Amino acid sequence: MKKVFIIIATWNSEKFLSELFWSLKNMDYPKEDWQLVVVENGSQDKSLEILNDWQKKMFNFPAIIRNEKNLGFAPGYNQGIAYALKHNPDYVVLLNDDIVVEPDWLNVIIQKMEHHPEVGLAQPLITRYPEKNLVNSFGNAFHYLGFGYSFGDNWPIGQVFQKYGQSDYEPAYLSFTAVAIRRSVFETIGLLDEKYFAYHEDSDFCFRARLADWRLLAVSNAVVHHHYKFPSKKNKERYFWLEKNRLYFTLKFYKLRTLILAFPAWLAMEFGLILFSIARGFFCQRLKAYGWLLINLPAIIKARNTIQKNRKFTDYQLFDFMTGKIEFQEIQNPLLKYLGNPLLNLYFKIIKRFV
Repeated sequence: MKKVFIIIATWNSEKFLSELFWSLKNMDYPKEDWQLVVVENGSQDKSLEILNDWQKKMFNFPAIIRNEKNLGFAPGYNQGIAYALKHNPDYVVLLNDDIVVEPDWLNVIIQKMEHHPEVGLAQPLITRYPEKNLVNSFGNAFHYLGFGYSFGDNWPIGQVFQKYGQSDYEPAYLSFTAVAIRRSVFETIGLLDEKYFAYHEDSDFCFRARLADWRLLAVSNAVVHHHYKFPSKKNKERYFWLEKNRLYFTLKFYKLRTLILAFPAWLAMEFGLILFSIARGFFCQRLKAYGWLLINLPAIIKARNTIQKNRKFTDYQLFDFMTGKIEFQEIQNPLLKYLGNPLLNLYFKIIKRFV
């Protein structure tokens, strides 16, 4: 069997850890062929105590990396990935701390990747736990203005499979709630971009992998469950990270021609989002996001130059996996549905011919 390192980052996770560890312990993947590394991001609850107890029970749990504070998703997982890569695994698996896995999920996904060497990253079907009949993510969709959302979120699994077919496919990007990544992908493109802190680090990594000629795969018969809860709409810090990261992503990846083509749609969207931020009390966070981009402009240009220098494909290969509509079920807005989406989708179809 292939050697696998599973990386989990925890932060105030005590209510999830017992179910998570019992499900890992019951996996049918040979225990001598997988190792567990946990990055503890400065939890204030009993997470560390629970982790220490589990480490005593498991011979394949070699390391708990302790941080004094929450470093965020990308920096935390990078610590675990760096530890794993020193031990030459065939695959590195990233799991959220609020996951429950099916016994065969890892076996299924690794075998699938072994049969398809062109696939660099793969994710399972992720459900909304404890409602295992509802999808949380079966791959993620990506809007050309930088919005990412889970494909099939909150739909019954049967409805998704009936409408789109019960087969593996290549989505725009994968959910890093649960993902398996070949070691050679890290060797090709590096680790997660820590400028994201949280949100968009998965789309960034997947797009870098695609530009390096790796395939992505969502695997229908590998299943894990996610204690998913849609974040509060009043979370101002989350709004800052989402908007800052969205803008950073587009500036980093798109060629200049694409940025110019997308600018009219981007400008219209920014105007609408500014009005939205004022109405919801997020305007200061929006200004903060713009300020971050200005302050970090030299670093953004450096990251952009690296992408443009090393890419093997034009933006058309990225746009081919994108969408012109925002169809996230948690956000139901008549203005978006009947005016915004039709206009944005039409504009997307027009500029896609020229990118």
